Amino acid sequence: MKNIVSTTKRIFVTSENGVQMNISTSPNLDPMLKSQIDQSIDIPSKKELIVPSTIELDIFKKEVKSIFIETSADVFVISHDDGLYTIGSTTHIPLHKLSNKYVVISMEPYSSWKSQLAVTATVDNTTISITFKMKSNLPLNIEGNTYYNGGVFNLSLNRYETYQIAHDTDLTGTFIESSAPIAAFSGNDCNKLENIGACDHLIEQLPPTDSVDSIYIVPPNANNRGTLVRITSIESSNTTFVIGNVTQSLFLNKLDHFDVRISSNQTCFITSDQPNLVTSFGLAPINSTMGDPSMTIVPGFNQYLSFYKIVVPSGYDFDYVSIMIKHSFKDSFRINGTVIKTADIVFEEDVTAGNLTFNVRTIQVPAGELTAYTVDEEKFGLMFAGVSYSKAYGFSGNILLL
Repeated sequence: MKNIVSTTKRIFVTSENGVQMNISTSPNLDPMLKSQIDQSIDIPSKKELIVPSTIELDIFKKEVKSIFIETSADVFVISHDDGLYTIGSTTHIPLHKLSNKYVVISMEPYSSWKSQLAVTATVDNTTISITFKMKSNLPLNIEGNTYYNGGVFNLSLNRYETYQIAHDTDLTGTFIESSAPIAAFSGNDCNKLENIGACDHLIEQLPPTDSVDSIYIVPPNANNRGTLVRITSIESSNTTFVIGNVTQSLFLNKLDHFDVRISSNQTCFITSDQPNLVTSFGLAPINSTMGDPSMTIVPGFNQYLSFYKIVVPSGYDFDYVSIMIKHSFKDSFRINGTVIKTADIVFEEDVTAGNLTFNVRTIQVPAGELTAYTVDEEKFGLMFAGVSYSKAYGFSGNILLL
């Protein structure tokens, strides 16, 4: 998706036991650009790909800028868009897990920057309907027509075709529906949150609405960065969240959202009677330049896995993983085959959820290939974050129901 500066666009692919990978693009893509992307590769363990910056989307324009990755066995894929003082990262969703209903998450733009969403089709003749929900009912002009809050924009895309929309207001709650499975993304081209720090590119591939959860633990961000937790309802829901010793309940109408803030030494435990989508927005620190806004969709309890193999991007001052695991299994957790060193733990808290107690830890890790697992195959949640001067990234290990 669009960024405000020229960026290096990386794709990281990791495999548990080695795979063959084929990367392809639309036959209608510019041949020069296509020749720089299409390839077949053997991956023993991990691979970093750099794709041309011209693959970035333009707004309000049908293009053929999606990239199709196919491998001989399961892999984990993230994209990482890194520019001068701005980063955007997201975990990618396998094709067979895509669906036809999505809810957009973004933030109210600061200054002249934009909120944005993008879609791409997996099969020809896919019809897509986008019903706008706008924080401010500002006119949105698309192809000669004007849309307001509640307006519906319809389009049709063939396989590999993409379409991006940008607006001057927050589009959270905008609903996307399609006749066939599509991939959907949203965020901001760059955004400054709470009027602190500089702006960063915000982007996440959206999970289908039928793959979100109703139980979440949100860990804090390190380096004295606050966290804005956004709870977005898929259907009308009764939701409870717990921060420390304080419990609050709220009712959310369909496609509405609620924001709550936690500090760098707090967690947020969320339950609801209907599935909600929970997003963690890392904030810039108040008294430091180490970090800026970041956007990460939070994994729910029923999305936890027992094994992850992921690349931690290089080039940042501090990189972290946060784990959310049942307390009784905390000592079975391993990173790269070793027990966690106390000196590497920058945050730890136990969170009681009903009859269960979870251990939440944030651990500083080095860049490079990272394998996380439990020796007894107990499932746990995993979130990644990294910071450098005036920029930050974040992504999750998994955001789909199993």
